[in-house]
Amino acid sequence: YKLIWNDFCSWLLEMMKPAYGVPIDQETYNTVIIFFEDILKILHPFMPFLTEEIWQLIAKRQPGNALMVSRWPKTKEFNASIITEFDFAVDVIAGVRTIRKEKNIAFKDSISLSVIDNESTSRLFDDVIEKLCNINTIRYVSDKVDGALTFRVKANEYFVPMNGALDIEEERTKLIEELSYTEGFLKSVRGKLSNERFVNNAPESVVANERQKEADALAKIETLKTSLESLK
Repeated sequence: YKLIWNDFCSWLLEMMKPAYGVPIDQETYNTVIIFFEDILKILHPFMPFLTEEIWQLIAKRQPGNALMVSRWPKTKEFNASIITEFDFAVDVIAGVRTIRKEKNIAFKDSISLSVIDNESTSRLFDDVIEKLCNINTIRYVSDKVDGALTFRVKANEYFVPMNGALDIEEERTKLIEELSYTEGFLKSVRGKLSNERFVNNAPESVVANERQKEADALAKIETLKTSLESLK
């Protein structure tokens, strides 16, 4: 399900999609079809009739080339580092999309993105980030950007300047409320973790989950404080 719905439909097809009114180039189209046909082969044992119908619609095929008798895709070597880099880019895209959604910034409105690159990340997928977030430029900076909302991906800090599209005081009020709530949540989590009976008797996975909640809350608090500082 994840392979088809997320990896292929939500990510690959969106990356490959040409600009409005521009036809897709033949090489890209052929490559995407190869990927799609491999997906149909994998899915066929579970959805035989639908996948066979789609297989026959992609191209004219002889009976001996039916999906039902096609060869199973072979496992090939792959570059694990590229997958890791793409997963990082996905988190960046999700962060920008969250800011767009929460601040009602229409996708048609191009924005800029500034990055403090503490992770020394690859620039391989910058074009993808720009396309899927409608970013006009990605700037790599060494200092925090004033008047911008921010989010983190691991140690990297990302800044989206508001350029007057935001009521600063209203945004500060929202951030203060969210910060207060998150600090209260952190206090309750730490209350559990400071209870020796809980730590010693609860399943290891439960304790680990609480420690992850603590780490997530600390990261969120730092991000909220950074956003508040930038809106002064």
